[in-house]
Amino acid sequence: MSVTDSPNPSPSAAPPIKIITIDDEAPIRHLIRHALRREHYEIVEAGNGREGLEIIRRELPDLIVMDVVMPEMNGLDTLQAIRADARIAHIPVLLLTGFRDAEKIEAALRTPRTEFLAKPFLVEALKERVRNMIAASNGERTGA
Repeated sequence: MSVTDSPNPSPSAAPPIKIITIDDEAPIRHLIRHALRREHYEIVEAGNGREGLEIIRRELPDLIVMDVVMPEMNGLDTLQAIRADARIAHIPVLLLTGFRDAEKIEAALRTPRTEFLAKPFLVEALKERVRNMIAASNGERTGA
C-alpha cells in the first residue's frame, strides 16, 4: 500500500522535491511524512522494500529514506537492488536503523550517496540530514 502526499505547489513553482519513505512501521512513516511535508517535500510511502523498489522505479524520487529491518525485502537488499539499477542508482539513500544494526550496514555506508541515521532520531536531525543530502545531490547534478 503506497501513499502519496503532495504539498500543492503554485503553478509557477518548480516541481516539489519527491521523497519516498520505506518502513514497515506505519507510525514511523507517519512521523516522517508529517515532518518532511512541513518542509514542502512531496512524500510517497511504502511498507516494505519490495513495494518501495517498485515505487522508486515508477516515481524516480529525489531521495529515499528507508528502514533497514523490514519484512519481505530488507533495506540492505533494497539498497543493493537500487545501486544495481542504472536508472535509479544515482538516488541518494538515508538508511534508518537502531544501533544494534550498525555493524550490518557498515559496507552499505561505503557506497556513494548512502548515509545512516540512528533510530530513534530527532525530527530536526532527520530534516537537516534530508536537506543536506538533497543539496549534495543537486550539486552533483549541476556540477557544483
